[in-house]
Amino acid sequence: MPGLMNSRAIRDNLNWIGDWVWTPNPATLLDASLSMHRYRVSNSIPTGVRRYKPSDLGLPAYLDQKAGDWAMIPYMSASGYSCAIGGCFGWAAPSIDHYRQSSLKADASHVRSRHTMRAGTDVRLHSRAGGGGGYTAGSFAFDNSFTRRNSDTLTPAGSIAHSWAALMMGLPSGMSISTNDTYYMSSPFAAWYVQDTWRATPRLTLTYGLRLEYEIGPRERFDRMLARYDASLKLPISDAAQAAYASRPLAERPASDFTVRGGTVYAGKTGGRNWWESELMWLPRFGAAWQVAPKTVVRGGWGLFFDTLNAMLNAPNQTGFSRSTSTVVTTDFGYNWLAGNPRAGVSPLNDPFPVRSDGTRFDVPLRDALGSMALAGGSFSCYDARLRHARQQRWRVGVQRQLGGSIVIEAAYAGSHSDRNYLGRPLNPLAEKYWADGLVRNNAVASNLSQNLPNPFLLSNFAALQSSLPVVYQDMSTKSFFRSSTIGKAQLLRPYPHMGTLTLNGNDGEVRTDELQLSFERRFAQGFNLYVAYTRMRNREADYFHNEFDPWPTWRDSNDSRPHRLIGTSVVELPFGKGKPLARGGVPALLLGGFQLGVTYEFQSGALLDFGNLFYYGDLKDIPLKGSKTFARWFNTANFERNASKAPASYHRRVFPTRVADVRADWTNHWSGSLQREFRFLERLGLQFRMDVLNLLNRTQMAAPVTNPLATNFAECTQQAWTTKRFLQFQLRLAF
Repeated sequence: MPGLMNSRAIRDNLNWIGDWVWTPNPATLLDASLSMHRYRVSNSIPTGVRRYKPSDLGLPAYLDQKAGDWAMIPYMSASGYSCAIGGCFGWAAPSIDHYRQSSLKADASHVRSRHTMRAGTDVRLHSRAGGGGGYTAGSFAFDNSFTRRNSDTLTPAGSIAHSWAALMMGLPSGMSISTNDTYYMSSPFAAWYVQDTWRATPRLTLTYGLRLEYEIGPRERFDRMLARYDASLKLPISDAAQAAYASRPLAERPASDFTVRGGTVYAGKTGGRNWWESELMWLPRFGAAWQVAPKTVVRGGWGLFFDTLNAMLNAPNQTGFSRSTSTVVTTDFGYNWLAGNPRAGVSPLNDPFPVRSDGTRFDVPLRDALGSMALAGGSFSCYDARLRHARQQRWRVGVQRQLGGSIVIEAAYAGSHSDRNYLGRPLNPLAEKYWADGLVRNNAVASNLSQNLPNPFLLSNFAALQSSLPVVYQDMSTKSFFRSSTIGKAQLLRPYPHMGTLTLNGNDGEVRTDELQLSFERRFAQGFNLYVAYTRMRNREADYFHNEFDPWPTWRDSNDSRPHRLIGTSVVELPFGKGKPLARGGVPALLLGGFQLGVTYEFQSGALLDFGNLFYYGDLKDIPLKGSKTFARWFNTANFERNASKAPASYHRRVFPTRVADVRADWTNHWSGSLQREFRFLERLGLQFRMDVLNLLNRTQMAAPVTNPLATNFAECTQQAWTTKRFLQFQLRLAF
C-alpha cells in the first residue's frame, strides 16, 4: 500500500533567541541574550508500517504490548530478494537523536580615552539524547532451510522462491526482538573574557585579551554507559587463566610474565561519573597594527585556542544496556521443532517467543551486571579518563601596501601548532622484538606467530563461575573467544591477552603548519577588478603510529592541505551600452549593453598517495616522475616488489613509508566563467539573467592511481575524480 516501502530522513530544527541591549551612557553598551538551538536526526517510519500492530498480522498480542508506543509491522525478510522490490517489509524503530544547546551570553563594552574595553561571559548547556529503537516488534528471517530438497545441502538450492515459500508457510529460520535502552548526555560550559584595544599612537594600535573556558566532562543521567578501561583491574578469570597458561607456557613468555588484568569500568562505579575529566583553559590573545608609512601597514597577532569536548559530539558506549532475544526454531533441520509444530499445522509465528522455564519470554538487558568482564574476549575503543582538550597556537604577520588608488598587495606569514590532538593508541601491541624486519619475506616469523595453541581462556577453565557469577559465565559462553579450544600464539604474547583490539583515544597527536600568503587585488574601477592569491604551505602531522608497537606517533606530510594553491578571479563589464565606449545607444545598446563577464581560475597540488606496507629496493627519490608522467604510468614502478610470494608476510614491521614526497594524485587545474546581463524595464523593476560554467574547459581530473604493487594496474589512474565534469547553471532573477 502507499507509504509502506519508502524511507524518509528527518532533520528538523527549532531555534529561538531573546536579546536585550542597553546603552546607559554614550560610552557604554550592554548586550545580553538567551538562546536555544535544538535539532533532531532520524529516519521516519512510513505511515503504512505504523498503521498496523503485530497482532493485525496474526502474531500474538504480547508483541503489541512488548513494543508499546513502537508497535508496528514486524520486519520480515525473504533471502535473495532485494528490499527495493518488496523482498522485505516492516521496519525497525529508528534511534532518534536529539541535540540541544542552551546558551546565556552577556557582553559589555566601554570606550574610555584611547581604550575600548570589552568583557563578557558565555554559559552553555550541551545535551544529547538518543538510543532505543531497533526491532521493537520483532524481526523474522526466511530462507531455504525448510523448503530445499536436501537438508544436508548436497543438492544446491537457491534462495529465490524457496525463501518466499517459507514466508508464505510461516516457517522462519530466525526470530529475534530488541530491547534497547536510551541515553541522555549533558555537559555544562562556562567562559569569561576581557579585552582591550589601545590606540597607543595615531599609527599604532594594540589589542590584547584573555579568555577563560571551563568545560565539565559529559555525564549520562543514569550512568548508562561504559566509561573507561582500567588496566589494573583483577578479573574473575585472572587466576584460572594464569594457572591454565602456566601449565603450558611459551618459551618466549614465562608464566610469571603472563598477567591477566584490565577491564571495563561503568560510569558511577569507580572513578566518577563523567566520561572524562573537566578542564579549565586559559586562552590569551594579542594583536597589533602599525602604519609604517601612509600606504604601508604591518599587522600581526597570536592566540591560543582550545577545542570543545561536549556531550553533543559522541554517543556513549552502552554495552549491556541493550539486548536482543532470539528463538532457536530447530537444531536438526526441522525433524524436531523447538517453537511451534509445523507437522500439526502450528507455525512458529503463532508463539515466536514462548514462555521459558523461568517464566520469562524476553531477555532483559544486563545493564552493568558484567562489570569488568563486559568486553573481555572482545575489542574495546575508549577515551582516556584524563582526556584533554586539543589546543592550537596561531600566529600571523603580514605587510600590506597600497599602489596608486585601486591596487593593494600583501605578503604574510601564517603558522599554527596544534598539540594534544585526539589519536587512538594501541594498548595491547605485539612487542617489537617479535616482528620481522628487512626487505626479505620472513615466512618463519609469520608461521610461528600465527600457529594455534591451547587456549588458556577456554570456558571449561572457569567452571566455578557458573555458580559464583552465573551472569558472567552465561555471557562468556556466547563468545567464540572463550568457546574456542585454540588461540593464536601472537595473542598470548600481547599485553592484556584476554582482549582483542584495545585502543585508547588520547592526546598524542600534533600538527604544524607554515604558509606564505601572497595576494594582489585591483579593486573594481573602470569596468573590471582582479584578485590573485598564492599560498605556499607546509603541513606536517603526527597522526598515526608507523607500527603498532611504536611508543610515539610518526610525523608525516599531511593531506589536509596542499603545498601550492593559486586562485584568480576577475569581473569585467563589457564596453557596450549606455555610458560605455561602444554601442552607446539604439539597437546596438539594446542588444549588447549590460553584459558582465566573470572568470575564475584554480590550481592546487594533488593529494599525497597512501601506500601499504611493501618492499622497495631503490631510492625513494626515484619514484616521482617529472615530465614523462602519464595516466598509464603515474610514477616509477621500478624497484617495487611485484611478486606476491616475495611480498611482506604477516607480522613484518613497516619498511616503507605511508607517503612519499612529491608522489601525488592529479592536480586541480580549472577555469570557470559566468556571463550575466541585466535588463532594466523600470526604475524599480529589473530582470537579471546569469549563466555559470564550472570547469569551463571540461578538463578531466583523474582520481588517485592504484598503489598496490601486487595489482596488474599498479601506478595506473583508472578512474576520474568526481569533480571532473563540466556543469552549466542558469539563473533568472526578478528584482522589484
